[in-house]
Amino acid sequence: MTTTPGRQAPHRTDEGTLEVDVVVLGTGSGGKMVAQELARAGRSVAVVEATRVGGDCPYVACVPAKSLLLSARAGLPWTAAAAVRDEASQQRDDTAATEGLVEDGIHVLRGFGRLAGRGRVVVGDTEVRAPVVVVATGSAPVRPPVDGLDGAPTWTSVDALSSAELPARLVVLGAGAVGCELAEAYSGLGSEVVLVQRSGHLLSGEPAWVGEQLAESLRRKGVDVRTGASAKAVVRTGDEFALALDDGSDLPFDRLLLATGRAPNLPPGLDEVTVDARCRVLADGEPVPGLFAVGDVTGVSKYTHSANHQARTVVAEVLGHGRDADYSGVPRVVYTDPAVFCVGDTARTEGVLRASFDVGEVARAHLVEGVAGARGKRTGGRVELVADTATGVLVGAACLGPEADSWGAELALAVRARLDVDVLAHHVRAFPTWSEAIYPALRDLLDARA
Repeated sequence: MTTTPGRQAPHRTDEGTLEVDVVVLGTGSGGKMVAQELARAGRSVAVVEATRVGGDCPYVACVPAKSLLLSARAGLPWTAAAAVRDEASQQRDDTAATEGLVEDGIHVLRGFGRLAGRGRVVVGDTEVRAPVVVVATGSAPVRPPVDGLDGAPTWTSVDALSSAELPARLVVLGAGAVGCELAEAYSGLGSEVVLVQRSGHLLSGEPAWVGEQLAESLRRKGVDVRTGASAKAVVRTGDEFALALDDGSDLPFDRLLLATGRAPNLPPGLDEVTVDARCRVLADGEPVPGLFAVGDVTGVSKYTHSANHQARTVVAEVLGHGRDADYSGVPRVVYTDPAVFCVGDTARTEGVLRASFDVGEVARAHLVEGVAGARGKRTGGRVELVADTATGVLVGAACLGPEADSWGAELALAVRARLDVDVLAHHVRAFPTWSEAIYPALRDLLDARA
């Protein structure tokens, strides 16, 4: 293996132990970034990966999900949509990603890593020693405690985003971001879809109006949305399966998609992961020397972009110019149509002012409606802003509307930078854009503070 000039190469002792500066367990988005950035900074690095280099996101999560959504909106038939999805996710082949690590001088070990003491990781018959160990082992889908699941034709999101099958009847259990996106995608591609949510509205972690408006949109697209309903059991009659709900209804299905959350994948030797602001793993409230964690395994802000933020935090700490991770401006996005974009503390009720505006009132909405020949049907959506009463600082925002995943970014930066609503209200936005919906809400916040 060749290395870049000036870069430290992994060293094997006479006993066969691999000695490096850094060993990373898991090569999802965050782990891969840590490994590559530190290797490029001259550190010797080994990574441990049991499945695919790159993690789930490029192959069986973010990328194929967005591909299916776009294909459904474009009206592609299922076979074409599946082919586009597989091409976008590189046929779920991590060869190119692995070669990229090797080109950076990183030693790639295939298998499951076990923490065997401070600075020691065991992978099969190989022991790796390093002063810095980074745990980036991700998460796995949670299987809910529903009677009768064993033997039923169930899917996880991984299955739904890699299967060649288009089920005639798909029941989606759980209406977080994954459940909502896959319900829309599969409905648009030809499945009869029922979306079941235990709480009273979709996206239970966001303001109720967001979930309610999204439910209306999904229903218009043909999805049967059931809120406030819990799964009791899977019932089998011959070769037929149905999901029995606590309201007495039965939902026949060919596939049952379990979208009920994810749990951390803890490597052997680690019973739990709690991290501080520098992503150092804590034991009894104190950082364990040389042990870091990034990504879903931390249980903190479980998004690909958050994993990357944590990765940059770890790299900075290892290189000696550390800074705290700051999750205040992390966007929470659902790529449905209309899209959902939320950031900051949207649930706060004490000491805040709220103001909202209908996205359908901006000029861009009227243009879209006119071109589509749908005048009178209105482009739905809403912007809601939350400001601290005492300081006037924007502390949260929730948006639902066309392309909100893009134009909401201004609000994420505003929350992160703790901008006063007066500054935002005097910011000039291009005409005619969706982002003009932000201004009337800001004006109302200013009036409320006057």
